[in-house]
Amino acid sequence: MAVVSFWNNSEKETGQTLSAVAVATDMAIEHNYKILLISTGYREKTIENCFWDNSKNEDFASIVQRRQSDISSGMEGLVKILQSSRTSSNIVADYAKVVFRERLDILPAPTSKVMEQYNLIASYYAELVKIADKDYDLIIIDIDKKMKEEYKNAILALSNVIVLTIKQGKEELDRIQKLKQENELFKKNNLIFLAGKYDKYSKYNVKNMTRYLREKTTISAISYNTLFYEASMEGKVADFFLRYKSIQDSSDRNMLFMQETNNTCEKILDKIQETRMRT
Repeated sequence: MAVVSFWNNSEKETGQTLSAVAVATDMAIEHNYKILLISTGYREKTIENCFWDNSKNEDFASIVQRRQSDISSGMEGLVKILQSSRTSSNIVADYAKVVFRERLDILPAPTSKVMEQYNLIASYYAELVKIADKDYDLIIIDIDKKMKEEYKNAILALSNVIVLTIKQGKEELDRIQKLKQENELFKKNNLIFLAGKYDKYSKYNVKNMTRYLREKTTISAISYNTLFYEASMEGKVADFFLRYKSIQDSSDRNMLFMQETNNTCEKILDKIQETRMRT
């Protein structure tokens, strides 16, 4: 169906990864799509930790078995297949981890802790996306800041929608304004601005940021939510969304978070349709 990349070109924290997790989980629950969420992180397991609790004690045998399986599973396993040119139908699903069967799969980040090895693996992400696009309705990829520019650009070039996560504040908005004038990527019509870790009480609210950036439609936002953040560290994000998906209590702070996530999903789907109509 489509490829959606979550990306930012700033060293500042923008809530990018958790925003991608929230959108992927909400999309899997609320829409009848088969979704693949790809983690590209270097030496981090944020996305995995959102869905599985890896902090529990393991006995020695379990640790050895897990480490042996890591060598031939996940992204490293897929790269070996791509290098051998032995790709087949559903090959990506064979190496992904299931959150909701036939709804949401996770392709974990590489396990390599050496930058050279990571860069070699990262060079295959664009090829992987092309293959996975045949087996999934929607691919959401969280692009790591440490990835080489050429590999980032290859993924962005394949993306139907690019979600640019931004931080509230004048300095950030001035930087974005400059990039909109100078960077060709910012002149395309497949870009969505998303304020992650959003604070609605800041004077840089969505209305003012939209006006400042001279955008035609209101930019998206997903507020910081304590319970969601805690769930992301305890492997309980799926439980969090299932618990609050039908929340109706407007006085509950979780309702705002769910509404913002739902709205962001709808904007992404609308942008996918818009880009299709132009092609």
